[in-house]
Amino acid sequence: MGFGWMFLGYCLLLGTNIEFLGVPVDITPDVIAFLLMLKGFNVANEHCECFRISRIFAMIGIPTSLIVTALDLFINMKVITFSPVVAMTLSYAYDIFKLAYTLVLLYSLYLISTQVEVDKLRKKAARCAIYTVIFFFLAESSATIFSWFGVTLSSAYTAAIAMLADALCIVINATLVFGCYMRICLEGDEDMPDNREHKYKTPFEYFERRQALDAAEKAKKQNVHHHKKKK
Repeated sequence: MGFGWMFLGYCLLLGTNIEFLGVPVDITPDVIAFLLMLKGFNVANEHCECFRISRIFAMIGIPTSLIVTALDLFINMKVITFSPVVAMTLSYAYDIFKLAYTLVLLYSLYLISTQVEVDKLRKKAARCAIYTVIFFFLAESSATIFSWFGVTLSSAYTAAIAMLADALCIVINATLVFGCYMRICLEGDEDMPDNREHKYKTPFEYFERRQALDAAEKAKKQNVHHHKKKK
């Protein structure tokens, strides 16, 4: 079903910057994350349409993340310069895009969980959407939130809170994707035990059942037609 690719790709959305020759470099580029997740969406779309919108967002994310990565690199290397307002606006716009992308992904997981009647995953997808929004506003507005309680945060603490909120969001949502990987994929689709031992249904089972019913109905009609000819 492609959940393995989705899980790996989503984990790579976690920003892990290290300094190389004095220039911060993201060792888990978002473009790789979007490419891997697009692979997963393409596989999933062969069996259901739940990931159609997520696939579109991933396709948009590939060039967008490339542009953002290139701009960050050029700014850090002082090849080009932007005013603080412009730089902040671009960064905030990309963060909003990733928020929308995550919410669309969670909606797709909600749909597939509903379709295969795995109520636990369906409820978790809804909760994860709420957590994602909360963590986003915490990451983007931590200084303002703490100021309401009379606490002033330095830029270092603000950045640390943003990183922590982002990491928690990625981890929580990744557990949902992995849950789908464990409980929805059939044996042979991924290197996992057959989920039918856990009494979960899958889109494959619905498809096979529909084929069996259609074949039985067709055979029945042929038999009726054959008997009429004999008479």
